[in-house]
Parts: sequence; structure tokens; C-alpha cells
Amino acid sequence: MAVEKEIIVAIEFGSSKIRGVAGYKNTDGSVQVLDVEQADARNCIRKGKVYNIDKMVVCLKGIIEKMEAALDLQVDRVFVGIGGQSLQSRKNTVGRQFATKTVISQEIVESLLKSNMGTAYPGYEILDVVPQEYRVGLDVTTEPVGVLGSQIEGTFLNIIARTEVKEYILQCVEACGLEVAGIFIAPMALADCVLTDMERRSGCVLVDFGYGTTTVAVYKSNLLRHLAVIPLGGQSITQDICSQQVEDDEAEKLKLKYGSAYSEAGAEDLTKNVLTNNGRTIEERVLVEIVEAREEEILSNVAAQIRNSGFQDKLLAGVVVSGAAANVQHIDQAISAKLKAEKMRFVRVVPLDLHTAFADTITRDGSLNVLLSLLNAGNRDCTSSKQCVAVEPETEEPAGQEPGNVPAGGDKARVDESQGGDKEREEHEEKPKPRKKSRIKEWLEKVTKTITEE
Repeated sequence: MAVEKEIIVAIEFGSSKIRGVAGYKNTDGSVQVLDVEQADARNCIRKGKVYNIDKMVVCLKGIIEKMEAALDLQVDRVFVGIGGQSLQSRKNTVGRQFATKTVISQEIVESLLKSNMGTAYPGYEILDVVPQEYRVGLDVTTEPVGVLGSQIEGTFLNIIARTEVKEYILQCVEACGLEVAGIFIAPMALADCVLTDMERRSGCVLVDFGYGTTTVAVYKSNLLRHLAVIPLGGQSITQDICSQQVEDDEAEKLKLKYGSAYSEAGAEDLTKNVLTNNGRTIEERVLVEIVEAREEEILSNVAAQIRNSGFQDKLLAGVVVSGAAANVQHIDQAISAKLKAEKMRFVRVVPLDLHTAFADTITRDGSLNVLLSLLNAGNRDCTSSKQCVAVEPETEEPAGQEPGNVPAGGDKARVDESQGGDKEREEHEEKPKPRKKSRIKEWLEKVTKTITEE
């Protein structure tokens, strides 16, 4: 019995990198990660928005080609995540009145949702809608169907982004000859994956510290209540250190080794001089001050967004922290002091039952949290063939050709073969060259064989 796996492929368009992941879901709920690829995209994407389509297409093609080589499969479609600086939430209220008291039906609720979708945000597009609550008469409920009333008001949280954000991503995917299997709001996919039921219900703020941006998502009573993206991130701190005449790569290392998001030490206690690659020295005190000042600015903006949500005093589950830029020393103390957080949880890797054949596939520094969340959200096969392909009895494959593969030229090639005489037949009968299998392909065949035998 052949076992088929639906291979899901997801792409994350980040602030500095484009990442791709391939994997599948097992029947027991675990997730098998097959391959993770990434490319530096700082010259074509900025804070989640593609600004050079040609260069981005080259990056995306490189990701797909590496993935196809690793999987020994053709990728036909991908799931994509949308994030970035322009992503935000806006509340909107739509109401209807009735001549007499009316039992609210599903059709009435859907008509409110449709009216809300018609709301115009110049230069922006509604990507998703999260219904908040409905007021029927004096009652407020999240489930209005069946309630009797003479009027109804629906409050909706519209997730919007600049029109070109989605448009440019779709252009890049299509330029690579791929279909879009689905579009996810990246912070919402992350929240679906990392937040517990208790955190969603009791109320929490999910803060994702990224390279170019910091995303704030507030949840309460199992609903997203507020979403904002702050245009400051780990890159902002690194650039501040670069002002001390240090290269980017070294500035990043200095930030993690000597920087501190929160310091109680006095200037007299920070006397070390740090030698840089170009022979200059920087006082440890200066590095601490640079990092602490920028982190304070970022967290001040996070605190402002929490206040804007209106739920600052109702988040009983505290703060959930994600992202690679949250690896700065003493960031927990800074968050506790600035956000007045009594509860805090760090997510270094998504809480999925993850399996991988290769230890270096998954890093546990928070950098892959969004990407793996997109993989978990995917729900359809993204490849052109399965791992195990049953050959139909009536199909006779030409000698020297692997089962299931169509020769170049499609049907025409088959006709030419039957009519082209001995010369072409001899070419097909030549002994095929051995094809080197990818390490993932070999491992998959072992897994498939084991499952089949069981």
C-alpha cells in the first residue's frame, strides 16, 4: 500500500530575508519539516514591503530551486505570509434597523459583514476581518443569531495593509511560475500557533521582535483586539552601533555579546574597552547605552499600542515574546519594567511536535517562528507529485525513463517515438545514467517503506 504525503510549502517575506519551508503533517498531529531555505533580501525588501520585484524574483527562484533539489519534487504552488510596516487593524461599526422586532438570522449577520467589507481605506486593502461583537438592542453578544431585536450593530476589526504589499508579493510568486495556494496574515498565523487557549481567553499581548519591525497583537476573550506594526526592530539597534564606525556583521555580534536592554550598573562599573576588527576600541558603557536607549524606545511604542487597544488593564496572561531580535541580554527585565508585565513567556521555537531528519534544519532562537507557523497553517499539497506514485497497469513507460515522468515534448514526444524508427528507439533504450538522490528523498523513502510494512 503506497503512502502519500501532502507536501506543504510556505514562504515568509521578512524584513531582511526571504525564507521557505517544506514539510507535511502526520496523522498524530506532529509536523515533519523536510527543508528550510533562506536568502538575503535586504536589497529588495524593506520592512516587509517588496520594492525591487526583479531582485525578489531572483531570490524566490533560488529558494524554490534549492527546495526542489532537496525534495526531488517540483513545487507548483506556495502559501505566503503577509506582514510588514503597513499592516494594522481598524475598528468599524455597521448597523441595521428594522420596522418591527425581528429575529436576527445568519443572512442579516452576513449582510453586515458584507457592508463592512465595502469600507474604503484609501491606499489600503482589507486583508481579513475579525468580528468583535454585536449589539442587539441593549444586549452585547458575539453570537447574535436567534436574538430578537429591532436593531443590530456589528463591530468588526479590519486587518488592512497598503494595496501594493499584497500586489507585489503576488507578482513575484507568479513571475516564478507558481500559484498562490493561500495567503495568511503572518502575525495572526503566529498567534494561532504559539498562544495557548488560556492566554487568548484571559488576555495577552504577543510581541514579535523582528529585524526591521516589531509586531504587537493584543488578544482577549479568544479574539484579536488590536494589531500594529512598529517600524523599529533589531536592525535599528545594529545601525546605531554602526555609527561607531563598525561594520554591520560585527555590530550585530557586539550587540548580542556586550549590549543590554536593561542595565542597573553605573558608568563606573562598565570600564571594559572592546577592540573592533578595524583596530578601534569602543567602551562597553557606550554599547550598553546604545542598546538600552533603542530598546526603551521600541518598548515605549509597544506600551503605546497596548494602551491604544483599550485592554491594557485586562491582559491577565501578560506578555508572550517571540522573534530573533528578542535575544538581547536582559530583555526580560526591560519588558517587565516598561510594560509592567507580571507574567511573561518567551517562545524560542513554535510549540509544535516538530520532527526533522537533520539537526541543523530548525534553529531555536525565535527566527523561524513565523515561517513554521505558516507551514502549520497550510492545508493543501504544493507539489506536482506524491512521494509514492502508483504506475497505472495500462501505461507502458519507455525504456530508460523513470515511471510517471513525461518525456520532453509531452504527447508529441510519445507519437514521435512510435513513428520515428530505430534510431530514436535506440536512444530510449540506452542505459540511463544513475541519478543521485537527495538526502531528503532517501530519508523519505525509508519512512514510506516503514509505514507501508506496518
